[in-house]
Amino acid sequence: MAKAKPAKSAAKPAKKAAVALLSKPKKGEKAYTKSKLIAHLAAAVSGKGFGEVSKKQAAAFVEEFTQVLFAYAPVGAPVPGLGKVILREIPAKPARTIVSFGKEIKVAAKPKSQKVVFRFAKEAKEFFKK
Repeated sequence: MAKAKPAKSAAKPAKKAAVALLSKPKKGEKAYTKSKLIAHLAAAVSGKGFGEVSKKQAAAFVEEFTQVLFAYAPVGAPVPGLGKVILREIPAKPARTIVSFGKEIKVAAKPKSQKVVFRFAKEAKEFFKK
């Protein structure tokens, strides 16, 4: 009769190496996609020791972050270290006629409108100075 081998102790689960999915862009390379950003955030946060973060959780964070920025844009929504999202009021422009190449052209009036603007912080501007 063959003797049964003693059971080996439970193997420790191997730690996943946190791989930076988004490296510095090469010359001529296109911008990252939303899915690449979410995968990178999930891997980066998991690698920092804050627990395992799934892609769904990272996607939910990105979605909620954009919703908060849009909701607070009218009063100014700061993004720490990067800048501020602001909703800017564009004043109304009256109707007028202009003379171009000897002809009168009527220009219609434009009502007042709003425009989303991002103002970069001083630190962000200095980061890209040469």
